[in-house]
Amino acid sequence: MNLNSNTHDLESQKQQYLQRVNQLYTNIQHWLRDQPLQIHRSEIEIAETLGRYHVPQLAIATPANDTLAEFQPAGAATLGADGIILVRGWLNQEYVLYLQTAGYYSILQGVQEDGWYWEERYMEKPPHPLNPPWLLKLITQVSDYEFPESVTATQTTV
Repeated sequence: MNLNSNTHDLESQKQQYLQRVNQLYTNIQHWLRDQPLQIHRSEIEIAETLGRYHVPQLAIATPANDTLAEFQPAGAATLGADGIILVRGWLNQEYVLYLQTAGYYSILQGVQEDGWYWEERYMEKPPHPLNPPWLLKLITQVSDYEFPESVTATQTTV
C-alpha cells in the first residue's frame, strides 16, 4: 500500500466529515432561527482512526444561557456510518450518524437518502432523518426542554 495514497485518503475522509458537520450546523442554525435560543460554535480536538484534528462543536442554549444540547463530533470512522456526533444535554446523551443509502447499516434500516440521522439509543425504531421536527424532539430528549406547542405544530407541517 502506498503510504502517500493512504494519507491522502485519510485527509479526504476528514475533510468530507468536516464539510458534513459544518453543513449540519448551518441547517440547525437555519431551522432554529425563529426560536428564542442562542447558538454557539466553538472548536475541540478529537482523536480517532483518521488522526487528531480540530472539529467544530455547536451548543444550543436558552436566552438565560442554560445549555440544552451540545453537538460534539466524535469522528468520521464509526461502525456502520460515515460519521458520528454525540448530542449531550443535562438529562441524556444521544447520537447523530451520517448514513448513506449504499451503506450496510442503511440498507437494514431503510435509509432513503444520504444524510444525518438521529439514532435513538433506547428505542427499537429506525433512525430518524435529522430535520426540523426531529431536531426539536432530539433537543427535548437530551434536555427535557419543552418547546411551545405552537412551535412543534409548525415544525411538523414543514
